[in-house]
Amino acid sequence: MHVGARRDGTLNAIVHHSTSIGSSVGEFPEPATEVTKVLYACPNLETSLRLVRLDLGVPTAMRAPGEATGSFALESVLDELAHELQLDPIELRLRNYAETDPDSGLPWSSKVLRECYQQGAERFGWAHRNPRPGSMRDGQWLA
Repeated sequence: MHVGARRDGTLNAIVHHSTSIGSSVGEFPEPATEVTKVLYACPNLETSLRLVRLDLGVPTAMRAPGEATGSFALESVLDELAHELQLDPIELRLRNYAETDPDSGLPWSSKVLRECYQQGAERFGWAHRNPRPGSMRDGQWLA
């Protein structure tokens, strides 16, 4: 996964390619790139999903939709971008907040992600954290 952004954190490009396994007798591709198409506003987007057939049983959904792995990849690269640009990771996400569905251009029927960011930041004490990655610990665990 690759992202391109201006120095102010505005996303210019996202490239997200995913490979998932399938069966030689059926397919159930993990839709890991679907969330990338709609989560943030970005004028240049390229996604692809490749299915590799193996001699395994047909994969099925387990515990979460396949978008979870793609979301983890997207959010991880945005955290790295925020660090590189010396921006607050939540601020980076708010600067690229999609007011409409970027894939279709249609308005959302409902969306409260902005409010979730704000409420989460308040509840976790985000403003009082040490922003340096790996600097906060709870005993031997990274916090």
